[in-house]
Amino acid sequence: MQILSVNVGKSQPMTVKYRNTQTGIYKIPVKGAVAVSRMGLQDDVRIEVRKMGLEHSAVYVYPHEHYDYWQNRLECELFPFGQFGENLTVKGLLEDEVRIGDIFRFGETVLQVAHPRIPCVKLNTRMGLRFASMFLASCKVGYYMRVLEEGNVSQGDGIELLERDENSPTMEEFVRIAHYEYWDTQALKYLLKSRDLLPAWRENIEEKIERSQKAIGWNGLREFEVVNRQQESQKIISLDLKCAQGKELPSFFGGQRLMFVPGKPGEGGQKRQPFYLSSNPKDCSTYRVSLYTSGKNEVTGDSSVSDILSQLKPTERIRCNAPYGEKRSLPEKGFQKKRLRVLVSQGLGIAPTLSILYELEGYDMNVHIFHQADASDPQTLLNEVNELLARNPNFKMFNFSFELSESISAEFISEHGQLAKSDIDIAGSKLFVDRLMNEFMALDFAPAALVMRYID
Repeated sequence: MQILSVNVGKSQPMTVKYRNTQTGIYKIPVKGAVAVSRMGLQDDVRIEVRKMGLEHSAVYVYPHEHYDYWQNRLECELFPFGQFGENLTVKGLLEDEVRIGDIFRFGETVLQVAHPRIPCVKLNTRMGLRFASMFLASCKVGYYMRVLEEGNVSQGDGIELLERDENSPTMEEFVRIAHYEYWDTQALKYLLKSRDLLPAWRENIEEKIERSQKAIGWNGLREFEVVNRQQESQKIISLDLKCAQGKELPSFFGGQRLMFVPGKPGEGGQKRQPFYLSSNPKDCSTYRVSLYTSGKNEVTGDSSVSDILSQLKPTERIRCNAPYGEKRSLPEKGFQKKRLRVLVSQGLGIAPTLSILYELEGYDMNVHIFHQADASDPQTLLNEVNELLARNPNFKMFNFSFELSESISAEFISEHGQLAKSDIDIAGSKLFVDRLMNEFMALDFAPAALVMRYID
């Protein structure tokens, strides 16, 4: 471990979002010994860090190993030392090794790791692009250090670890959890074990814990890993997903969806698209989503989210929000048989219908399923529906053949139950759902509840 460069900078003007300001981000290497005081390097101008305090941000350290990473990713020429505004460019001391509270000897000085660098818009201006979000998402952010013993530092000085608390999180863990895995309450609590955690950071983490505990499902985006890919038909696939961190998944309600966001954290202009869960809400070892695919072999830059998902293979990852959407309270015992549940589906509309059937299993209530087949019916899902029918005598299914050009009608549905006392779910294409809705309105009835689910 070694200091490769000592860098200082003067206050210089910078235009950020059409506003003139001052910055000390433009650092240049200096030769010879440089004195380090409690507030930083001699002749290095620091713009006040109000939230964390200047004494806790006295020296900014950045590993030189990341220079190659950014030069390759950005397709840039070689960066000079100090490119990222660091005071000390070092060899070694990567973020997945260094822990908050670590104490090191740098030359004649003794420094303690205080907190990670969270980039601001000035770094965007320095790099000439929207860089700050990529920088943070990489977790290759470097870290600020406080000065425990003043002294001199020079290029070529060695670095020695003096003290470490192995229970304190690494810089990489801290940035990753605090900014991208803040859905994980237990992981956030682990961050509070950080040695000498600054009060401002402690308050920030405690607020995230409170939000994560109050969230339905989880807070923010969570990364999932594909464990199985099932070709349901020529145009439909199902993906089984587990938490990429191996954490337990919360239960969900039948008929709910997941909102998927392809791409890596920090990338701008990300598309989003929801897909219905087709798995059993009572078994949350994995989630399953089923979706239409265009059948293309390649994914281009302008592909839809469904095309991107359809190309995912086992072990590949995707991020999504917690399950959301309409949830229906189930009747209490003694009132179950008085409520008829009507589930109407077309094609892939059987996906949310299946998850609702799993949810209703074990309840003593009558359920009528009306399914309109199409050319690409998902056979695995329909097989599961048939298994549920076989073990639940109160479930009854009416199938309408695609080959025979049969169509579900509101009149036919009304002939098989008292719709005024029914909870009705309709899931299918917009054309299918809207047609049935118009037919139901013509019948002039008022169901107990009515939900429409459009399947893209």
